[in-house]
Amino acid sequence: MAGHPRSLCRCFKATPRGASARLEMSLLKAAVIATRTGCKGQSLAMPTMEPILVVGAGPVGLAAAHRLLWHGCEVRIIDAQAGPTSLSKALVVWQRTLETLDSSLPHERFQQHEDAQILQGAILQTAEETIGRIVLNEPSSPIPTGLLLPQSATEATLIERLREQGVEVERNTSLGEFRPDADGITCQIHSEAEGDSEARFPWMIGTDGAHSRVRHGLHLDFPGASVDRRWILGDFSIDQDFDPQFIRACLSRDGIVALFPAGHRRWRIIVDSGTPRPEASTGPPTEAELQNLLDTRTSTGWTIQESFWLSEFFINERIVDNYRHDRILLAGDAAHVHSPAGGQGMNTGIQDAVNLAWKLALVARGGAHPRLLDTYHEERHPIGARVVENSSRMIRLAMLRSPILQRIRSFLLRHLLRRDWVAPRLRPFLSETDIHYRGTSLAQGIQGSAGLQPGDRLPDLSEAGKPIYEKLRHPGATLLIAGPKREEWSSRLGGNEQACPIVPVEIQPEGQLARTLGIQPGHAVLVRPDTYIGTFAHEGDDLRRWIEAMGT
Repeated sequence: MAGHPRSLCRCFKATPRGASARLEMSLLKAAVIATRTGCKGQSLAMPTMEPILVVGAGPVGLAAAHRLLWHGCEVRIIDAQAGPTSLSKALVVWQRTLETLDSSLPHERFQQHEDAQILQGAILQTAEETIGRIVLNEPSSPIPTGLLLPQSATEATLIERLREQGVEVERNTSLGEFRPDADGITCQIHSEAEGDSEARFPWMIGTDGAHSRVRHGLHLDFPGASVDRRWILGDFSIDQDFDPQFIRACLSRDGIVALFPAGHRRWRIIVDSGTPRPEASTGPPTEAELQNLLDTRTSTGWTIQESFWLSEFFINERIVDNYRHDRILLAGDAAHVHSPAGGQGMNTGIQDAVNLAWKLALVARGGAHPRLLDTYHEERHPIGARVVENSSRMIRLAMLRSPILQRIRSFLLRHLLRRDWVAPRLRPFLSETDIHYRGTSLAQGIQGSAGLQPGDRLPDLSEAGKPIYEKLRHPGATLLIAGPKREEWSSRLGGNEQACPIVPVEIQPEGQLARTLGIQPGHAVLVRPDTYIGTFAHEGDDLRRWIEAMGT
């Protein structure tokens, strides 16, 4: 670490506030981490600034804190719980989530976890037969379409990365009353270890789940609807070996049974109980009840060896009207909730955090006007609304009770799954690689000649034998230039030296990536820090005009 005092100080500054002994311990941990990992090159240098408060340390809050640190902000992250979840909860990390995190947290780190499995596809069955299967993974992509990974492992990976950046989550610490004003937010913080305190923050992000204290404190409506049905779930181990890379959906006459791999011989079951609400709430199911459901509604022949988690839940489909409220922003379940159909809840929330972090960092560091944060709502609210709507359609298709409609459903699925065009269309929808921001405020200017437009996702192609996403592993934006760098290209997003850097990356003018992007020799494409295309540029003035229009 010698020779990098600024990096070491950066790690020190990001440690949680607290009592003297606790602070000293945090500093010591940060020093050890900095020495072990070598903070050099891991994030932007931090100017002197007050920390941004992240409320809630689930996957979305952890991702928000991590990315803010990556972009050069100081962060304080608090959570009311005593520790991270030990439960599997969200079980799939989709490709677009892995891509958007990859510059600061390479996808290999998730894949290397002992419980990680590449999702190959899904098998649809009835209690009597297999309707068909669909293959979802695309072997040619360097990043898997989906990664089966318990949420506990996803959180552990994010927590480990935060520690490398010198930050610990403040556990058993909750947000009380808060008072926003024109310059920041005054917050009452309650710590079980240290009691009540008052702190001042320039910005606050609410990532504290469906019952968000931040959302309630803002007195926001959470419009939407509740599904009139009780659902039960369980995590259990079985005594047989089954392919852990395929999800199974059993379409029973009495309601769907979905089975998700959750580790070695370990599975998650989600079942439509068929019982309406409010009479539905009878408490968690028993292991015997789950075994009976496996026996009567599926053809697996499984025997439960041990159960680890038994619960019931009810589905809400809701989304706030606005993700931004001046200096307070909402992300993840604090902003939108929906059914588990499609497995996109955690993924959508993490992508909220990645989208927000680079913009908030640019504003907090003085590189852009706060109106840039309006584009967070502009871009992400339609995505949240899409997920709520599509998951609602999927769950209602699964909940069909009419025997005639059930037979029609099975007939259509049986024939659709035989069609070659189904998987290529379903894959980008589930993995969220079809998400784009076309037509929004930051997706203006010149378009490519091959069909790609500003606001589109950067394709996951290779350049000179190396996945292009690996060449984006640095803080800031990336300028992909077809040929040698020209001096007139801008070197940063923002209006000062603390703004987001633009890192030039030369690509082959006649290569596949340049052809796919539709750029000629000497032209360039700006890739935002969240790996969406900002603009195409034929010359330096094109890029400068886009940066100016961004509100810097």
